[in-house]
Amino acid sequence: MITNKQSTGIRGLDKMLHGGLVPGRAYIVSGPPGSGKTILSSQFLVDGVEGGERVLFVALEEPPNELKYNFRVFGWPIDGIEVLDANSDIRRFEPTPILEISTEEEPVRFSLIRDDIRKTPDVESHEVSVHSLQQLLKSLFIKRGYSRVVIDSMTALRYFCMKDFEENISTQSFMRFLAESKVTTLLTVETTEAMEMAPEAFLARGEIRLYKVRDESGIKRFISIEKYKGSTHDESIRPFDITPKGIVVHAG
Repeated sequence: MITNKQSTGIRGLDKMLHGGLVPGRAYIVSGPPGSGKTILSSQFLVDGVEGGERVLFVALEEPPNELKYNFRVFGWPIDGIEVLDANSDIRRFEPTPILEISTEEEPVRFSLIRDDIRKTPDVESHEVSVHSLQQLLKSLFIKRGYSRVVIDSMTALRYFCMKDFEENISTQSFMRFLAESKVTTLLTVETTEAMEMAPEAFLARGEIRLYKVRDESGIKRFISIEKYKGSTHDESIRPFDITPKGIVVHAG
């Protein structure tokens, strides 16, 4: 049995994972909109900060100021989390210069994020491709020595940062890069009922799947471990709640 597992910061989920995550691997957190993917992934980073680790949140879907505002409700110590704003700017109707995200781009701590609305630059637009993001992360991993990274989300990365014809090969390259980096990474993936298995799920070392069900009594949420290479795990679907302190998994 693996003894040096990494906690997710969620006790019930660690129990389902039989102790936590195998370090240095890439994992998928999948589920429909509003199921709790960003919350779960962020708790993983908070756990790292509380343990003195250096952690990174790569924001591809929501700007950092909105994330900071949304996290306030949980009272988490997020100030030590470093965040990389990798949101592509909205292109203007008139031609403007497009700049790839630079390998010189620097993450900042949440404590330094202002509450201002993120605006599209007047002169230059900031565009992100999967190749430029990969090069930037490679540089950051070497310089900063992160032990935990969250990429939120792979769905946004595919939608905004990849051309249709290169989607599969770019995804494979990106996942291979993460595997070789030996950094424990959670990548969120949005699913729908009609969606086939995402390509990331084949390439990741594990998948944590979230479910959101509505009935006459309201919304109910569930969690399962669909895949976990190199470890035993709980194969049941367990209920969980999003509480004022974050996600609580009822693992029995």
